[in-house]
Amino acid sequence: MAPLSTRSRRLCLTDSELPSTERNPSPPCSPEVQETAFVFQEPGLPKQSRIDGEIWPPIFKPAFVRSAKKLKLRDDDVLVCTYPKCGTTWIQHICSQLMSDNYGPNVGHGKELCVTSPMIERMGAKFAENLEGRRLLKTHFAWHNLPKNSNAKYIFAVRNPKDCLTSYFFHNRNFKIYDFEYGQFSDFFELFLGENIAFGNYFNHLLSWLPHISDENVLFLKYEDMFADLREAVIKIGHFLGGKAAEMVNNEEILQRIIDSSTLSSMKKDQWRWFPENNLHQNTFIRKGGSRDWKNYFTREQSDRLDAIFGEQLGGTVAENWWIEEMAWDVEEEISEDEGIQMEIFEADPEPSRLESSIPHSTLYEESIVSNKESSYSNSSTPTRHDSLLDMDRLNIPSSAELWRARLSSLSSQSSGIASLSSSLCSSIYSL
Repeated sequence: MAPLSTRSRRLCLTDSELPSTERNPSPPCSPEVQETAFVFQEPGLPKQSRIDGEIWPPIFKPAFVRSAKKLKLRDDDVLVCTYPKCGTTWIQHICSQLMSDNYGPNVGHGKELCVTSPMIERMGAKFAENLEGRRLLKTHFAWHNLPKNSNAKYIFAVRNPKDCLTSYFFHNRNFKIYDFEYGQFSDFFELFLGENIAFGNYFNHLLSWLPHISDENVLFLKYEDMFADLREAVIKIGHFLGGKAAEMVNNEEILQRIIDSSTLSSMKKDQWRWFPENNLHQNTFIRKGGSRDWKNYFTREQSDRLDAIFGEQLGGTVAENWWIEEMAWDVEEEISEDEGIQMEIFEADPEPSRLESSIPHSTLYEESIVSNKESSYSNSSTPTRHDSLLDMDRLNIPSSAELWRARLSSLSSQSSGIASLSSSLCSSIYSL
């Protein structure tokens, strides 16, 4: 493999955005917390920033994050709220059609979605305040950071953590800002399970929202349900938005045009709308989606570990049975002829092998620029799979987790006829 050459350059920061040199600020809940911010990168992990004790992408400005938490919402605002890689852009695209006269393939033509429907913590409150008309906003805020208005409408979507993790891994590898083009899945897996990941821990984020998914002004959606029945999802969103949007989904011709323009194949034709391509290593923002893509990358041990954590965190909650099929290791998959064709089109990306030479990583205020982008791929790096059911004896799991995992094994052994790949190919619609 050709040697890697690197050079370093300072991050560009305005005077008003200079980060603090304090590397361990107090937790956000502490009364001693100070407004601190710095960019950092641990070896083998994506570049990130810490702002007031919370982890964000490295390009997020402290002033913008802080102002977004205090944004004054209007009564007719619509906020699409998710953890990253849970269908945010997909839902934004649907809503943007239902909230305008421009629907179908040409919706938003000539405009980037990140401008017409901005992420409030990325763009700041002032940018949102300058938007005219009914606003469609986006956020990855946990509930406690979310600006509140009892008259505004919130659409909260979730996705099973295994597919979310897999998609988030490729998102970090593809975006140049993270300096993670050669990142390894095993390293990102550990990052995802911890606390120090951009936008916070997946389970903490979900737990913050669970008490509110039945609120009158909150529409709760599951990514997997949207994939299984996009038509029903569009109708549900339209009725939730009300007014003209409800009328649009009651019109069969308009409804079908919105559905057709919201499929993966349609959205892939307009990639630049979802995010500027010059920010990506590869000119593709929409990769793949659906359910159970995770099994192309997880080892059995990783799957078992995440199952255990899922049981510990969500056992006894309304979420404990949301994704039994989607997260089970052993589900026999029957593939129809049409699904086989789809698999060829959206074939899983290969797992990269570790680089033979270590790549220098940037430290505080510095960015490592890799000029030679060659990487090696090896079939030997593909995770080993086993056909046995979950080995309960080698895991020390609390009783709630054991019950949850037992349900997985039971369902898996009874599900020889499940065609789970019918829900494994759709829009992997991004979220940043």
